[in-house]
Amino acid sequence: MKKIKSFIYVTLAVLSLSLLGAWMPTNVVSVEERYADVQVYSRYATETIDFDEKKTDANINSAPMYTAVSGLTNACGAVAGTEVVAYYDKYYPDMIPDWESFYAASGKYRPQDKVYIPSVMTELYTLMHTNIGGDGVSDSDFVNGLTQYINGRGYGVSMQNVVSGSSIDFAACKTAIDNSKVIALLSRATDVYILSEGATQDVIVPSTISGLHIMIARGYQENKYYKNGTLFRTDRYLIVSTGLQGIGTACYKLNNHKLNYAYIVNIV
Repeated sequence: MKKIKSFIYVTLAVLSLSLLGAWMPTNVVSVEERYADVQVYSRYATETIDFDEKKTDANINSAPMYTAVSGLTNACGAVAGTEVVAYYDKYYPDMIPDWESFYAASGKYRPQDKVYIPSVMTELYTLMHTNIGGDGVSDSDFVNGLTQYINGRGYGVSMQNVVSGSSIDFAACKTAIDNSKVIALLSRATDVYILSEGATQDVIVPSTISGLHIMIARGYQENKYYKNGTLFRTDRYLIVSTGLQGIGTACYKLNNHKLNYAYIVNIV
């Protein structure tokens, strides 16, 4: 009798779990990480690479570089989104209404102004639901808010993620940048680098970004180092606009990267 009762209890438990599963919503997702304010710390350390020969493959596009306007906290999503919008304003008219982000005569991007860029950044800050549901923005907040803004200017947009686990499609990044596109990088805490390049020696100076952060890649650089005719090291970087005070442009190292996502932004 005890065995029969045990069997009945187990059967009822399994049936209950099955029914619960049937009633569970199918769109339940895990909680997304959030990208908010970060600090940048100098590492007070350098790495020196000595070589006989170096082969470099690089392409660095001009792009706007902005920082958060006064009053916006945890704004890296809005800053990065504004850089995307201003970058494509050069190629798609009225991405920023009544203003051009670049000088028509030279094609160079204008510095951050006090009217139009703050207006775009504030709009994106709202569209991305910044600080709603937690500090900063989630991945979907960033993507959806930027998509909504671009759609509202009459353009379509797709975002192609080229990160899969610990790997990144560097060839896709290169192709995108060669075709004048930018890439939104959603990164965990990481180091970024300033390169001092010489004829037979490179010096790499790191700085640490303290937390999850969003920034824009606008270039790439691959350095292959040789000694005695033998390749001994290959470094791959994306050239980024960090959106941070004091270190506007830096190199994001793709060897052992810490990216959650890398979205190639395609305007259609």
